[in-house]
Amino acid sequence: MGQMTHPLPNPRVIAERGTKIYEQKYRTDYERESRGRYAAIDIDSECAYVANYPEEALAVAKAAAPHGTFYLVHIGSPAAFKISRRTGRAHRRSV
Repeated sequence: MGQMTHPLPNPRVIAERGTKIYEQKYRTDYERESRGRYAAIDIDSECAYVANYPEEALAVAKAAAPHGTFYLVHIGSPAAFKISRRTGRAHRRSV
């Protein structure tokens, strides 16, 4: 059987959804307790994974949700850092 592929969401949609989740669920606590760290937010489950480095936050997030679509936030900074989604068996794509 062939490998199923899923279309990648539009980066703008990921950023909008990730920003909304961060603002509504995490910003107040994270900026008080984790300023300067990174949060990878799964835009589907709305779970967040916090670490000291961006690569670490994404690694923890991808281990927990291998097919997730993540919005990466530098806690305390005004904008998104990176959007990442794992696709296929050995294919990865970062935007």
